Amino acid sequence: MKMKQIGLSRESLEFFVLLYFLSLPFTTPYAQLLDSYVPMDPIPEIIEELPDPCDNPTTRMWGPDDEKGNLNYLTTDRVRENLGLIRLGRVYNLAHVLEPGQMGFAAFLDFKGNLGLWPGRGPSNTLSNNEETLGNSTFNPNRAGVLQFEIGTQLDGFNHFTQGGITYNCFNTRDPEYHLHKEGSSGQLPRGNPGDDYVFRGHDRMGIENVGTIIARGVLIDVGGLLREGEVETGREPQDFPPPEYEFAPEELEMALLRQGLTIDNIQPGDALLIRTGWAGRFWTSNPADPRAERLKYLNFGQDVEFLPGGPGLDMRAIQWTLNRRPVLVAADVKSIEASNPFKESSPYENPGHVSWLGSGIYMLEDVDLEEWATDCERERNERITDNRQLPSPGESCYVATLIVQTIPIKGSGGSTVAPTVIR
Repeated sequence: MKMKQIGLSRESLEFFVLLYFLSLPFTTPYAQLLDSYVPMDPIPEIIEELPDPCDNPTTRMWGPDDEKGNLNYLTTDRVRENLGLIRLGRVYNLAHVLEPGQMGFAAFLDFKGNLGLWPGRGPSNTLSNNEETLGNSTFNPNRAGVLQFEIGTQLDGFNHFTQGGITYNCFNTRDPEYHLHKEGSSGQLPRGNPGDDYVFRGHDRMGIENVGTIIARGVLIDVGGLLREGEVETGREPQDFPPPEYEFAPEELEMALLRQGLTIDNIQPGDALLIRTGWAGRFWTSNPADPRAERLKYLNFGQDVEFLPGGPGLDMRAIQWTLNRRPVLVAADVKSIEASNPFKESSPYENPGHVSWLGSGIYMLEDVDLEEWATDCERERNERITDNRQLPSPGESCYVATLIVQTIPIKGSGGSTVAPTVIR
């Protein structure tokens, strides 16, 4: 396993995980002891190439005309099974609160309402405040009258990122033939940031309107919880983990599953993978047990002095590990899900997670707040260990729950702001 510049060495990671597993009741059915641990899904040290958006397991599974990707796994029977996971009625809102101001790389939330007249004038005694119009932005004058669909907690659709214009199922996003409003030949389309006089009105294929409501079996992988225990073992402050440049490896994801009493065999195609790194827990969470409101640090590589977008995330091998699970979506409590380091030399692949997941028919759910859900699961897990009880079966695990994501059906859009909900 490739080690990181900051964080645990392999030896210290193995040491504290071994201590943990030795402390478990030997009747725990889903855990392997570390001394017999081998990667459940061995990933090559070097990923030679990205998935081909024209020919990959998802395109072969659903056919050349498909526009939904692994959302096809969620049949009526699967949706019924996923809703059947609800036992406690405990609801977790995974969305960050949107506030006027900077919300991402180039996204600014601003709104203006039309204040109604005081009642008593004319025949009506009602007061209507109309919030349906968006005026000139205080934060970005060039965005006057434009509603930004991908800010805050957001679901990225297949058109959001491409390999040279090609996205899932070989759809060419730069071909004007498939644009809702034709702009002329592809050679006339803007490359880079278009001028203020150019307005693009979306694609007629692969738009976010194909998604609707996702009702999936959500699997929480609390790799941040695992590695923060390691920080304690090495005498460091766990609240300072992860550092902004940290890259999570697939072995760490698997060890996190084992710590939760799960293995990769408990992940089914069509599940949603929700990876808690702990980054939102450092800077931006509504968790009532430990709320944080340092939004700019969350977005900007752990600092609030300049606009420096980036933060921790999955490395190339961990990206491949998630692809192998064939999920409907991958989510994380970070800005880009894959690692994004503005100080690191450019890799051969720009935004490798985005183009890998979206080109493979897998949606991305960014900027989720997993802290409250993870806090409850950690408490329940510790109670069982203290009482010398085995961890629950996957069907009863706190880490496996119903995830509901409702998108806004915006024709031709590459994404949608969402408010995901987990219900146990």
